[in-house]
Amino acid sequence: MPKLPQFDPPAYQNDFRPGEGEKEAAFRARWSDNINRFTEQTLQNDPWGSVNQPPLTQYYNPLLTDIPTGTRGAAIQWTAFPNRILIQYPNVGEPIQWKYADEGPPPSDNYRPFGPRGWQDEYCEWSVTRNAEGKITKVMFTCENREYWYTLWDIDPNVVLRLYQELVGSQVKLEDLYLRNDCGVPVTDPATGRPAYDDRNPWNSTTTDGAVHLISNPNALSAEIFLAGQATILRRDVAGNAITDKNQLINCSGYGTPNRNSDPTIGAEVNALVRGTGVPGSGVRISLENPVGLYIQEPSFDTYQLPLNAPSDAEPLDYWKIIRGRKRQDGEEIDYILHAVYEVPQELGFTVSDIAINGFNIDYGAQIAQTFQIALAGLPLPQVTTDALICADEPKPLPRANYLRESEVLSVAKRSGLNMQIEPGTTVQNVVIEAINCDRNTTIEFVGEPGITVEVTGFEEKDKTQFFTLTITAASDASLGNRSVLLKNLDPDATPTLLNLLKNSDLANPGNLDNIDLESFYYGGPAIFGLLTVVAPGTLNRAKDPAVPAMLVASSGKMAVPSTNVFASVQSPTRRYSR
Repeated sequence: MPKLPQFDPPAYQNDFRPGEGEKEAAFRARWSDNINRFTEQTLQNDPWGSVNQPPLTQYYNPLLTDIPTGTRGAAIQWTAFPNRILIQYPNVGEPIQWKYADEGPPPSDNYRPFGPRGWQDEYCEWSVTRNAEGKITKVMFTCENREYWYTLWDIDPNVVLRLYQELVGSQVKLEDLYLRNDCGVPVTDPATGRPAYDDRNPWNSTTTDGAVHLISNPNALSAEIFLAGQATILRRDVAGNAITDKNQLINCSGYGTPNRNSDPTIGAEVNALVRGTGVPGSGVRISLENPVGLYIQEPSFDTYQLPLNAPSDAEPLDYWKIIRGRKRQDGEEIDYILHAVYEVPQELGFTVSDIAINGFNIDYGAQIAQTFQIALAGLPLPQVTTDALICADEPKPLPRANYLRESEVLSVAKRSGLNMQIEPGTTVQNVVIEAINCDRNTTIEFVGEPGITVEVTGFEEKDKTQFFTLTITAASDASLGNRSVLLKNLDPDATPTLLNLLKNSDLANPGNLDNIDLESFYYGGPAIFGLLTVVAPGTLNRAKDPAVPAMLVASSGKMAVPSTNVFASVQSPTRRYSR
C-alpha cells in the first residue's frame, strides 16, 4: 500500500452538495493540511518545557510512510460518561452523578475544566430535550471535533448554517453563529473578510439547546493526536522498571489527565502496543488510522427495558438514530458515528424517560452515555527499536511560539487549530504571536523555505505569556507551503561576553562585526511546524496591502503596543487542565 495521498474528513463525511465540488476540494485540501500539521507538530514532541521529550520515533505520518497492504487498525475504546465526576463525587449517589454529568457540578465546587459543557470531557458531549412535564423526548450526542467545523466555516459559512438547521432546527440564523466582541459586534476575520465562527454559540453551548460538535476545552482533535503520539514513548522508573500503570504513564510523560476514561486508556493502550510483549520486535510503531477522528460506538442495549405500552415488536435499538457518520462495515474495527440521537417518536405515546436502564427510568442523558463507548483506531507498523526513557522533567525553558494569527482572531486560532495564511506578494500587519519563555529581545524567524520576512512592532507580557505584534511580508516569489516559527533568546550567561566584544569592536566600521558569531549567544528551537502557510494567489479575501521591501532580519526595534487589547485570556486546547 503506498503512502496515504491525503487525510480524509472524519467518517469520510461529505457535507457538500452536487455543484459544490470546488468548495469540497478546497475543504479537503485544508482539512488534510490541518491533520498533517497536527501530526508533524506531534512528531516534534515537547522539548520546549521538559527534558526526556525527544522527537518521536514510534509515531509516524501516514502521508510520508509506506503502509503495507492488509494492515489492520487497532481499536482503542473508553466509556463516554465523564469518569472524573465519579471520582470526585463518589458518595452522592447515581442520580446526582447523572445530574452533574448532564448539567455540570455545582459552580461553588470550582470543578475543572471550566466553560460550557466543560465537565463532559471524554470526547463526547450531549444535549437533552424535555417536554412540558419534564420528561426526556430526545438526547443528542456528538463527538465531532470543533476543528472540522471551523475549517468548514472557513470555506463556506452557509454550509455550516445548513448543517445547524438540519441538526438543531430552522430557527438557527447565520448571525447566531458569529463570534462577537464584548460589545456584541461581530468579529471579522481579516483573511476571509467575513465574520469569524464562534463554536460556543447559543445553539452549541448548553446541554439543553443543542450539541452540534465538541466544545469542552480539552476535547480537541489536536490534543487527541498529541496525546497518542506522546504515549508512544516507553518510560521506566529510576530502577529501570517499565512504567505500565495508565495514570503513572500520564504523569511521567506529561500528557492528558489522570482518572479519566479517555486519556489514561488511550495512553496505556498505545504504550502497550509499542512496548509489545517485551520480546525484541514484538512492539509496533503507530499512527492514528485515516480518517482521523473520535467516534461514538453503538450502545449496549442489554440493560434497557421498554415500557409496557411500547409496540410489542419494538426493541430499545429502534430509537437510536445515527445522524452523521455510519456503523462499521465488513473488516472495520469500529463504528464511525459522529452524531446520534436517542428519541421516541411522539405518536408512540411514550418518551425516552419511560424507558429504563438497569431498572432506573432515563431521567438524564448521562444514563445513556454510560452504555456506549467512544473510540479511535491506531494503525500499527513494524517497530523502530527504541530505549525506554525516565520521566519528563523541568529544564531551563526554551522559547516557544504557541499561536500565530491576525490580532482580531487570535482567539480563533486557539479554538480552531487553523493556522495563518498569506499570499505571495502581500504584507499583513497587526499579526500576533502568542509565546512562552520569551522576552522583548527574542528573535523571530520563519524557516522551512525562504520568502517570509517579519518586523516586530509591539510587545506585551501577561500572566507569563508573551505577545509579539508583527508585520509579515511574503515575497512575490515565495514558494507555497508551510513555514515554521523559530524563536531564540539571548543567553543571559553569555551577555557579558557579547557586551565586551561589542565594546572592543570598532562599531563605526560594521564590517568588524562579521567576526562576531552572534548566533552563538542565542538559544532556542526547534521551530514550531506550520504556524504559517503560503497559499496560492486568490485563495484569501483580505484587503491587499502592497508588499514592502524585505526586512533583513527579525527586529525588535519598534515596540508600540497595539491600540486594541487582543491579549484577553482564552483557554487553549490541552489535556493537562488538572495541573
